[in-house]
Amino acid sequence: MSSRIPWPNRELIIYIFRSTGWIGFLYLIGLMFALPLQILTYILNEKNEFVEFENLFSSQQMIQFVLVIVIPVLLAIFLFRFLQIKQASDFIHSLPITRRTVYLHMVGMGFLFLALPIIFTGSILILFQSAIDIERLFSLADIWSWMGITFILEAVIFSVAVFIGMITGLSALQGLLTYIFLALPVGLFVLFAANMKFFLTGFSADYYLRTNLTGISPLLAATEMEKITFFSSQTVIYALLTLLLSFLSLVIYQRRKLEHVSQAFVFPKLKPLFQFGLTICMLLFSGFYFSETTGERGWIFFGYVIGSLFGYYLGEIVLQKTWRIKFKLKGYLVFTMIIIVLAIILKIDPIQYKSNIPDKREISQIYIGSSPLYFEDETTYIGPTFLKEKGNIEAVTLLHQEIIEKGKTVSVGELNDGQSVFILYQLKDGKRIAREYHLQNYESYLPLLAKIYESSEYKKTVNELLNVAAKDVTNIRIKASGQVDKSVTIKDGHQLQEAVQALSEDLKNQSLSQMTNSFGDYATIDIYLDHNKIIYMNWDSSFTQFSKWMEQTGKADEARLVASDISYILIAKTDSPIYNSVSAEELARQIEQKPNRLKINTLSEIDTLIANAQVEWSGEYVAVYHYKDSREVDIKSFSGDHVPDFVLDHFNE
Repeated sequence: MSSRIPWPNRELIIYIFRSTGWIGFLYLIGLMFALPLQILTYILNEKNEFVEFENLFSSQQMIQFVLVIVIPVLLAIFLFRFLQIKQASDFIHSLPITRRTVYLHMVGMGFLFLALPIIFTGSILILFQSAIDIERLFSLADIWSWMGITFILEAVIFSVAVFIGMITGLSALQGLLTYIFLALPVGLFVLFAANMKFFLTGFSADYYLRTNLTGISPLLAATEMEKITFFSSQTVIYALLTLLLSFLSLVIYQRRKLEHVSQAFVFPKLKPLFQFGLTICMLLFSGFYFSETTGERGWIFFGYVIGSLFGYYLGEIVLQKTWRIKFKLKGYLVFTMIIIVLAIILKIDPIQYKSNIPDKREISQIYIGSSPLYFEDETTYIGPTFLKEKGNIEAVTLLHQEIIEKGKTVSVGELNDGQSVFILYQLKDGKRIAREYHLQNYESYLPLLAKIYESSEYKKTVNELLNVAAKDVTNIRIKASGQVDKSVTIKDGHQLQEAVQALSEDLKNQSLSQMTNSFGDYATIDIYLDHNKIIYMNWDSSFTQFSKWMEQTGKADEARLVASDISYILIAKTDSPIYNSVSAEELARQIEQKPNRLKINTLSEIDTLIANAQVEWSGEYVAVYHYKDSREVDIKSFSGDHVPDFVLDHFNE
């Protein structure tokens, strides 16, 4: 029926205010405690000169976060509560006003209940800022930014909650689906990325999961409100999304059948979409869970089956509003066939994802490493993070080609099966192509890897010292490893230059084996630069030039771990009980009880052990260092060619 009552409708506004206005008042009280009252305590505190804000979002941050994500959803639920109750629905829709008028009043009042508390709180903050000298706490620009960002986030969450309210007939489900919908983009992205590596060899889930995902979900963005800039693409997208969802909600509301109150979904076509969506999410989550806990192929596919069954069953419970349901096998089989077809398509790889290697002429630069977790776009020192030289680009593409041709990659297997190689191509058009491989036959690639890793350009990407001039070094502190209180500080300008030169030569001369496996843990080296920057290094047995220079200065024994610092060393063969121990003390106790343990106390043999020991406990032989001046012990191990002959002779008897 057309409305002859002038718009806005005074009676409807009063009705909305009486039924929902308390939420706006509750929001105002929350904001008052989070900001004005909190800031007032700082102003009145005599020690307030020590208080500083990064921004207004840092004041009672948790309270502000809860208010931003809860108040808009509560508003949407209570404003459109009449759609979920038959008597209220009949009453509202019997009034001589159109649905469009009802909707605009409800949504308009909702935005007003969100805006007024923010405006009132902001006005108090402006009063504080103008009447009291608290410029160092926050500025006028900070207040306007806080008001704008807070309202934008609440508006988009409110519009999502209203949209969900138009398609469901249950208030509880409206709230639940709102948060699911808000988290869905991030959740699906994470689950798809985590599971895609099982079907696409070379897919790097870790690389894509390192992407900043907060922007695509207002729910996550609310956790970092201080990082949002008001005049940014993110806020523009949120504003447009608010307008779009508000318009769609009006369209859906005008087409909604009033008799569908108390139904999970008022549009029947949404039911299978919800059920299949929930089933897919549970399938992906369960597969991801078993991949992280077991890493075995059988358990992962078991997780897919169990997750899909549970998701499908849970969907039926929600739709039928009872746990006593009859399992619809036909629908589940249809879902299963769709998933199998999609999995087959991924394995067939129609877009040639697995074999895609960019043309060398299109490549601008390349990053290569053991994992995307160590990749950074920016570094703290001046030096390349990518490889740009023609020779290295050719070597990396050749390595990539050999990995594909050999086909010896692991897409599903033990968690620690194979060593990883991560390759990131930066193309001239700005695009990036990332690949990650877990190689079972890693040794067969060592010649190609050595050509890359031993290049001068690559070493500059991983060694900060090679990008630093000696004149920028203010001092070097060398502290002995282990439970030994010995250290040397170098401050003399000439000695600093010689030390930096010796260390640089050692870094340039390191082989791939020496770069990846450190033997001989002598000391730690802290190199102090201008502007409070520090380079951290370890002095090990591969640093021959630096060791020789330290011997020449007569400071070697004062700075590094030597045989005379150690009372004796106990060595045992590594076995499962030892390797799985959780502490050095427990390991030492177990080795003490070994009947065939080897005790070393001669200086020459101790010196040999120090030069060949590795910090990791995973070697073939494990050792306990007992020091002369400390009751603490250290655990080292030995493996491969670095196991001394006298150790082999003892255990091979």
